[in-house]
Amino acid sequence: MRTINGNRAWIGTLFLTAVLLAAGAAHAAETVKIGVMFSTTGAGAVIGVGQMQGATLAIAEVNQAGGVNLGGKKMKLEGVFRDDETNPQVAVGRFKEIVKDHGATAVVGGTFGNISMALNEEAKKANAFYMATNGVPEGFFKKGTRGPASFCIVAAAEWAGRGAAAYMADQMKAKRIACFMPDYAIGKGTMKGFEEVIRTRAGVAYTSVWHPVQSPDMTSYLIKALEFNPDVLFIGSWGGDAINALKQALETGAARKAPLFHFWLMNAFATGIPANAMQGVKGQMFWYHDMRGFRDAEVVAASEAFVGRWMKAQKEPPDPYAMSTYYGVKETVRAMELAKSTDPKKMAAALLAHPEWKGAKGPARWREDGACIYRYSTWIVEGKGEAERKEERYPAKFDYARVVDVYAGDAFVPSLKDLGY
Repeated sequence: MRTINGNRAWIGTLFLTAVLLAAGAAHAAETVKIGVMFSTTGAGAVIGVGQMQGATLAIAEVNQAGGVNLGGKKMKLEGVFRDDETNPQVAVGRFKEIVKDHGATAVVGGTFGNISMALNEEAKKANAFYMATNGVPEGFFKKGTRGPASFCIVAAAEWAGRGAAAYMADQMKAKRIACFMPDYAIGKGTMKGFEEVIRTRAGVAYTSVWHPVQSPDMTSYLIKALEFNPDVLFIGSWGGDAINALKQALETGAARKAPLFHFWLMNAFATGIPANAMQGVKGQMFWYHDMRGFRDAEVVAASEAFVGRWMKAQKEPPDPYAMSTYYGVKETVRAMELAKSTDPKKMAAALLAHPEWKGAKGPARWREDGACIYRYSTWIVEGKGEAERKEERYPAKFDYARVVDVYAGDAFVPSLKDLGY
């Protein structure tokens, strides 16, 4: 039997518990959670760490501006940060945790394409909103495969091949193209897109030479590609393979026999290519951190403003996928605010009803298949030699290229009909 003092203590404990529970519930009600998952360990970390930094910057800016505006009520944006360890199975498990245990209805993530495909499938099962901020396989966008609330703010590997084919044939006027491709998914996807476009260009001949992944000696493959007597040597190698390919193209003299064009340059490996091997090489970039000199002053100003904010917290400039992740978070928040809800279906519908937006890459719009269509699909850059590189705002190794042109044609993205819509 309780004493009076015991009853008071018991009642006091209940009251305190109720207050704490109410405070916790109030905090939860005042907070919007968003999943943020990238490869910060494993092979993808060379890109994933920058993506995580991009997401962190975007969330901080949203909160500095007062939070997420849901129907006139400002709510704090809370990131639930996870590392997928460059492993699709780990990514799926942590996606489930973010949605089920933490109550997030939206996830921004994906460093490698296979992980993005796995997360798209999980988003369909969980009825979640998913924003991929990396390059994905074209299948991601196909009707029946794409989740009803899945989007990708970058592009498909196939589209890099499409854009390169169109630029080499239309702008570089190439009539003979030797494609030097890595024998795995990225190379096969790039080659698929290349062939879809190049076959529509009359009078252009091409060949393909496939090299093993992580091959230390690519000399024999380069020689075979040069036997085609190409006007352009199209390099589809990525990562360490791209470094080796361009180094050995210099050493074997291949770079003197045919202009080199790289399908998709990124800081992650372009900074590892020796300056003399990078000099004069042209290539596509989704975006470059130094847009100064590009003809569209509005895009230059937007890029400079973004890079300026980034450099206040970082010592190295943002990679293209760090930039895309930053805007991936911002567009996810815009979807919430337009929908006045965190319901995934309402967010997706709101984004498609108000598809146009602008960022460091310029004007863009969302399409029915979850693809983001940009006015400027890719920028064409030219590699700088050692003497041209400056250490003004960041280490000189990041001053590896200059923007010399842009691809803004309609060949970059396939039609909705081609994707089953």
